[in-house]
Amino acid sequence: MLKSAAPAIFTTTQDGRGPGAILGPRGLVTAADPVSRGDVVAIYATGLGAVSPAAASGAPAPSEALCRTTYTPVVNIGGVEAEVLFSGLAPGFIGLYQVNARLRPHTPTGDNVPVVLQYGSTSSNVVTLAIR
Repeated sequence: MLKSAAPAIFTTTQDGRGPGAILGPRGLVTAADPVSRGDVVAIYATGLGAVSPAAASGAPAPSEALCRTTYTPVVNIGGVEAEVLFSGLAPGFIGLYQVNARLRPHTPTGDNVPVVLQYGSTSSNVVTLAIR
């Protein structure tokens, strides 16, 4: 059976585990350069399904008319649901999804806080995020 979505978060280790390919206000989030509660992060992923408007096959996603996912994923950071501000194709890239989410004030802190995208009943791999 073909699924309409199969979310997966990219990681810096390129094996689907460990630190997520997640940008914060100052760039790539690392233990040496963590994000803070209230910050907005950009999570890079694949498998988030259809977008509207549809992007041309094999062409970079436009930046003037954002291609948003038809379903907004739930972003759980340390077991706390983050506020999703955008979910869609990353402008200028081919087939790369970007989910922008704001960390809640009560999000846990640490070097390896778990991050998961949930798309309907399907969950992504678990990656980590450094939060101070």
